[in-house]
Amino acid sequence: MLVQTPSQIFKSDFAFWKKEGRSAINEIITGENNTGNLQSVTEIVLDENGSFEFQSKENSTVIILTLYGEIQLNRFRKVISSEEVFTLKSKESSTVKIKNYLNDEKTDILIIEMKSSQPENAFFIEELTIEKQNTLFPISKKLELPNFIGLYEGRKEEIHPIYHPEKAIFGMVINGAFEFQNRLLETRDSIVLKDIQTLEFEALSENALIIFFEI
Repeated sequence: MLVQTPSQIFKSDFAFWKKEGRSAINEIITGENNTGNLQSVTEIVLDENGSFEFQSKENSTVIILTLYGEIQLNRFRKVISSEEVFTLKSKESSTVKIKNYLNDEKTDILIIEMKSSQPENAFFIEELTIEKQNTLFPISKKLELPNFIGLYEGRKEEIHPIYHPEKAIFGMVINGAFEFQNRLLETRDSIVLKDIQTLEFEALSENALIIFFEI
């Protein structure tokens, strides 16, 4: 029988969205409720041609996932889509300007910021490829901590060993529904779990997409 462990769930139904310029912002995790190396998790919906400036902390790693749409960062010509992940490592605090590249559609992004034990000044753009369903793949190979993404069919289960049991787990359902360590999580719900040796989850819908990090 699966033993319940300490957790904190962030339900998307109760999210507080605030309007800031041409952006809608949901601060899922902030400095007030962060855990381990996780400093913040923010979802931002950019209006057509809208932009947002994200202030990263010193000695941090920032991951930007495009959930739908396309973005441009700072003055880079490269357009980043949902098939890519942008990772920024910085020793100093810095400002990342994120612009919606689309003229006629909104763009939805997820920003995850973590403390870095090996700080440097660098950025990376990697392909985010899910080669097959019901299998976990790294989101980014540039992170210091284990991180995964997976696309699952309904009723498929996963038992995943934790690499560092002393750390916590941050998980988020991007799309669909999962039973995640015996808790129901649906689209955009997220969770922080502590004191677990093995992570167990089951997809409850077709094409259910999940991400999680050891923090």
